[in-house]
Amino acid sequence: MVWAMVLIFLAVPPLSDAQQEMLATAIDDGPQLDGAALYPLVENALQWDSHDESDARVPDYDVLLSRPAEARGGLFLIEGQFAGRARRFGLVRSGAWGEALTEWVLLVRDDPEEVAVVYFVDPDGTLEAPAIGAGVRAVGRFYKVWADRDRDGTPARYLTFIARSPKVLGTPAPEAGGSMLPMLLLVAVLGVVYVLIRRIGKPDRHGPRTRSTRHRAPDDVILSDPAEALERLAERRDPS
Repeated sequence: MVWAMVLIFLAVPPLSDAQQEMLATAIDDGPQLDGAALYPLVENALQWDSHDESDARVPDYDVLLSRPAEARGGLFLIEGQFAGRARRFGLVRSGAWGEALTEWVLLVRDDPEEVAVVYFVDPDGTLEAPAIGAGVRAVGRFYKVWADRDRDGTPARYLTFIARSPKVLGTPAPEAGGSMLPMLLLVAVLGVVYVLIRRIGKPDRHGPRTRSTRHRAPDDVILSDPAEALERLAERRDPS
């Protein structure tokens, strides 16, 4: 009995009738994100156990795009790669959720290319963005289809979700990394051979000189639209 009560407490609570009614007022394919329909999802997310995935479904992104009203408010397990957009999205209404949500763009499939724009309830703004290309998993409720334009001015449709917190699964090696490894090894070997030849031909009194190289971690970037975030992710995956 006690365990059953604990499980009920930890589970993601359902939307109330009043919350569902307000959520139903959401308008798809419009440019506005902050509206009355957003706040039932934000309020609900505050009550979640952020790592409970038991009731979340794997989304069919084509269905969400074609029939968003049927899936609105549904609980989904969103998995993808961080595409490089991290920003604070200021809200008209403040509350226990704070004054802003934290927005991440995730590449959720490659062919056809699709992104999910996830808004995390992050009252203190302490959620740190991972490296570009890092795997991310989050439970979120589907909000609406957001109509905007990409960086080229082309109309685009984006799926939006409200979530509590993500799991960062690590950064995968770039696809080009496997082909670059032999090249790097060859360069290293040639470098050693060059140093040996120099030593044999002309001894260095002061010993070999070394030069250190500083490696910068990927910057946390704020991009103007999800399409630009995808472009940055593509650059990370294929440096050539």
